[in-house]
Amino acid sequence: MAALNPASSRNATGFTLLELLVVMVLFGLLISLVSVSVAPDPRQDLTREAQRVGQLMSIAADESRIRQQPIVWEADLVGYRFVSQVGDERQLIVGDDMLRERRWSRPLTRIAVFDPGVMTAPSQILLSQGAPAVRRQVAREWVQPRWRLEMQNDIAKVEVDFDENGRGTLATR
Repeated sequence: MAALNPASSRNATGFTLLELLVVMVLFGLLISLVSVSVAPDPRQDLTREAQRVGQLMSIAADESRIRQQPIVWEADLVGYRFVSQVGDERQLIVGDDMLRERRWSRPLTRIAVFDPGVMTAPSQILLSQGAPAVRRQVAREWVQPRWRLEMQNDIAKVEVDFDENGRGTLATR
């Protein structure tokens, strides 16, 4: 009898086809948003690398003060390293995981260093693989001259400004 009575079938529990379709569409949108946000942006890779270099230069300055030895940052288009300079002998800094030799996540096409007071023209520039590495001595003094580092790959360009305390921050333009 209940099957013949339309009023009792309305009280039955369950989902309609329309409700199921709405849930599936919302689930599909959520999945697509998550997959888009998880995909790395190649432009942000260079920004992260620039932030890392800014932080590592500050760490290298502290390490230079502790060791009482000059430390030089060397960079080429493939990667960068921190080197201690003892007399005429250069040695990679080993045993310090933070200041280890690193590779850029994507090879660079240009590196330029701008010295204080001359921010219009770079004092050092590297444009090709075979050229000598860009070198910048890490200052051991507590107050340092300002300088700028520009890094560029085939997708993006980033500038890092170093302040009087040796801290690097991304330049905003």
